[in-house]
Amino acid sequence: MESIKPDSSSQKNPIDDLPWIIDGVAFPKGTEFRGSYKGHFYHGKVSDGALMMNGKEFLSPNAAAITITRSDVDGWLFWDCKFPGASSWIDIYSLRQAK
Repeated sequence: MESIKPDSSSQKNPIDDLPWIIDGVAFPKGTEFRGSYKGHFYHGKVSDGALMMNGKEFLSPNAAAITITRSDVDGWLFWDCKFPGASSWIDIYSLRQAK
């Protein structure tokens, strides 16, 4: 009798659905981020339990914002987010204050 093994390419990795949790605030997978600096908008998206921006993984809002500004900046004041299925942007500082 032939044994059938599951196709590993179709199995879902549990880390793919992890939210990004920072300072007690959870951002679900697919949450979009945007920040404005010198007249340009910069975008990122939550995936694999981190903020992804231009193929790079960031574990804090500050690290992502500093990469853009090249200066010490509070990432909680820099970023707005839009949760999956939402139509409006929210500043993430207000989310941290509300927790």
